[in-house]
Amino acid sequence: MLDARVEVISNEEIAADFYLARLRAPQIAAAQPGQFVEVQTSETTAPFLRLPLSICGVDKQAGTADILFEDMGPKTRALSLIRPGQEIACLGPLGKGFTAPAAGQRVVLVGGGIGIPPLLFLGERLCRAGHQVCLLAGARVGSKHLPDAMLQAAAGIVRQATDDGSVGHHGLVTDLLTEELAADASAAVYTCGPHGMMAAVTTVCSQAQVACQASLEEYMACGFGVCVGCVVEVEPEAGGELSPYLQYSRVCVDGPVFDAHRVKWE
Repeated sequence: MLDARVEVISNEEIAADFYLARLRAPQIAAAQPGQFVEVQTSETTAPFLRLPLSICGVDKQAGTADILFEDMGPKTRALSLIRPGQEIACLGPLGKGFTAPAAGQRVVLVGGGIGIPPLLFLGERLCRAGHQVCLLAGARVGSKHLPDAMLQAAAGIVRQATDDGSVGHHGLVTDLLTEELAADASAAVYTCGPHGMMAAVTTVCSQAQVACQASLEEYMACGFGVCVGCVVEVEPEAGGELSPYLQYSRVCVDGPVFDAHRVKWE
């Protein structure tokens, strides 16, 4: 983990209100899928706290890292206005990432909205390792889906769902997951997105008795466990017990990736 000033190489809108920024950040380029960074979006005290963002991809040789975000508030608006050549403070890589599936195991990635970025990073790595990867991407409307080229770089099979039916399946992304697991219940599932979506994904996986890892999207003010503002309640591991202290885990240091079946979603 390192806090450094990094150069913004590019910062472009790639879908409706979705921006992809590339950072010249050698320390972040060593990150693993599922890890995140904390970026300072302004040189002033407003916004005061940093913005936690999942790492979307890295290029170790070039020393670059990509972050993808949606313009939906003061911090993301400020970040969207940063131009190439400017520098920002960036802390990371932070957190514990995804655990790799068994050799040769088929993988299903389930993402919704801004939960897609860490899955793109993971999918690209797994494809290179020889896994068969299927990406299920959900969005409210078609304009919120990321470009096809980005999705296809992370999976051999890409299926999309939209709430309004404008692109792909008209309905929930969990409908597609149910179909995929009905066809192959030996797959490993990885998910990231809205809380309700991940809870539903976990339910589908529980019914199919399929392993599932979830990257949680709690707000992480500090990013390294000091503020204890991002806790999530978890179940004990099989055969184990939790003390009152360990009943809650800090998403930023104990996660953000958890065994989805241990998370208390309600």
